[in-house]
Amino acid sequence: MTMKSRYAFFTITTVLLIFLQAACGVGLRTDPLNGTAWILTYYDNTPPLMGTILTVEFNDGQIGGSSGCNSYGGTYKIKGEKITTDSIAMTLMACVDPGVMEQEQTFLDYLQNAQIFKLRSGQLQIFQSEGKPLIFVPKK
Repeated sequence: MTMKSRYAFFTITTVLLIFLQAACGVGLRTDPLNGTAWILTYYDNTPPLMGTILTVEFNDGQIGGSSGCNSYGGTYKIKGEKITTDSIAMTLMACVDPGVMEQEQTFLDYLQNAQIFKLRSGQLQIFQSEGKPLIFVPKK
């Protein structure tokens, strides 16, 4: 094999391996949310009620956290910037503080109707079907 044909062989092999890895997802991070945890700072430009902490965690296709009163959990899928959730269920504690149950329902409705997510400036933004955002900061 001549030097020129070796060079061509290695170049073609390298290019094919790169395409194969990309096609199989090898070396590509397909779920940037996996293993992360977040605290809600705003939903549709409204801060959470005083004394409530709403969270979301993502682990191996599972989503869960606190909705301010109850705990919730379900599944999620990521494809590009698209996010879908499914089978979100929650505990059934009643909270007596004014507005907490309504806030919880709005939060869970937004998660159940999640369409797009964005990671920018250290924040997670999840937009529901009407474009209203949930804005989170990293949980420490």
